Amino acid sequence: MVLLLQKPYINIGLGTYTFTVPSAGIYRISTQLTEVPPSGLSVVINNNGSPVYTAATLSPTQIAQQFYYSQLYAANDAISIVVSSSAGIDSMLNNVKYTLQIMQGY
Repeated sequence: MVLLLQKPYINIGLGTYTFTVPSAGIYRISTQLTEVPPSGLSVVINNNGSPVYTAATLSPTQIAQQFYYSQLYAANDAISIVVSSSAGIDSMLNNVKYTLQIMQGY
């Protein structure tokens, strides 16, 4: 799925989301995980295929998590956000819900 600048994307389920940086500058990625069952959920942000940020693992009692990540990117850098899991329960369609957004600047 391709993300659009400054447009929140609400999703249910696991997946990989990409964004191509239009012009050099600082970009902020915000992620809010909601309605997460006890799981093996993992969120990794990649820049041109290399991991630059891995979100903290949720504790068994956590049902939500929110984080922001900012970095200076060059024009045409490829940002990907990978939401995956090591637990089978997370692959069920309605078990994991989250919002992703990419903004330019802080």
